[in-house]
Amino acid sequence: MISLIIHILIIAAIFIAVIRKISGVDDRIIFSTFSLLKISCGILMGLLYWSYYGAGDTIFFYEQAQALFQYFKTDRISLSEWTGFAPLSLSQAEFSAQSEPRTFFFVRLMSFLYAFTQGNYWVMSIYLSFFSGLATWAFAHELVKFSKENRLVIYIALLFIPSITFWSSGLLKESIMTVAIYVLGFSILKWMVKPQKWLYAIAAILSIFVLWKVKYYVPITLLPIVLLTLLFSKSKFLEKYNFPRKLILYYIFLIVGGIAIAFIHPVFHSGRFFELIRISHDVIAQNSNEALIYFQNSDGNVLFVLQNLPLAWFTGIFRPFVWEPYSPISLMWALEKGIFTPFAIACIILSFKVKFTQNEKWWGIAILIYVSVLSSVITLATPNFGTLIRYEVAYMPFLWLLVLIVLNKYKLKSQSKTLKKSVF
Repeated sequence: MISLIIHILIIAAIFIAVIRKISGVDDRIIFSTFSLLKISCGILMGLLYWSYYGAGDTIFFYEQAQALFQYFKTDRISLSEWTGFAPLSLSQAEFSAQSEPRTFFFVRLMSFLYAFTQGNYWVMSIYLSFFSGLATWAFAHELVKFSKENRLVIYIALLFIPSITFWSSGLLKESIMTVAIYVLGFSILKWMVKPQKWLYAIAAILSIFVLWKVKYYVPITLLPIVLLTLLFSKSKFLEKYNFPRKLILYYIFLIVGGIAIAFIHPVFHSGRFFELIRISHDVIAQNSNEALIYFQNSDGNVLFVLQNLPLAWFTGIFRPFVWEPYSPISLMWALEKGIFTPFAIACIILSFKVKFTQNEKWWGIAILIYVSVLSSVITLATPNFGTLIRYEVAYMPFLWLLVLIVLNKYKLKSQSKTLKKSVF
């Protein structure tokens, strides 16, 4: 009980320190509401797995973190083994998480948190939820400074989309991934304002490292897109080219840069990329029941990926439909997608009726490419709606952001026209 009170006081102290730096009553209310929501989501997610499912990733992560710390506590492994500076001298039977590098990295981090919280699952979940929310808020709040007219839609897209807020909370990899993505985004925005502040570069490098360890496909997709978009949206040496030519150069550099970064990872330089997608698809499909996403079968791995990419892209963004749910949670998710789909259609139509700055064009293109790549590959490799609802946390917030900003831009344009007519 004393331990729980201490951790609550720690979180409260951080919360008070942050809220004191937020100017404006409205922003303070939004931050307070969002923080409470994130912590609540983390607890509810834990209750869902422990009380309803009785099994699942969060329970496995917790039990493996507990086991790893207990091995250290009983001197079965050394400090250097526990912290990752020496190979682990445990068999697969003793510690199964080590069979998958990304899971092992996450579990090791959780074992540190386990030690800090004295093994309290709920306190661990609260910490992860709170810091996931803090990173998200920091990025959203900083982004508002660049686009004040879109303040409300930025907060809605990044903070209050139900499925995204819920599945980026609690003791899951997605919480750590969310922290890393938004700390990276926050660092880039800060660096754009003050390039001399290299402290932000350290935070960015750490974020990339964590992303690479936990969800390697995110930095492989994200880094070349962000770097090239920064270059093309800011560089003056490209001013002699018109926008279509710039766009062609952008795609060429993106393909080359993306391949170069991708081949750092064993999945790509092994030459088995298409094969591994097919293997992942088949394994998950065999273990899926009503949540299975059906794709066309094919003998060749390359052909299988290419012919199913359009459906994977569409599914990763717009499905499940309202008639496809298999549980109460998936029904709520389907209703959310049912709201998103007409918004997206309206966004496409209205985008031809508003003017965008060069900067807005580049970042809009960047978001579309990032979302398209991740939604296609993730959905095809993991054809299960139950998995997809968590994995889309990596890309759907940015698509919501793009759609709502375009709609808001059209709304502001219409209001401006109405005001002019009323004046004259």
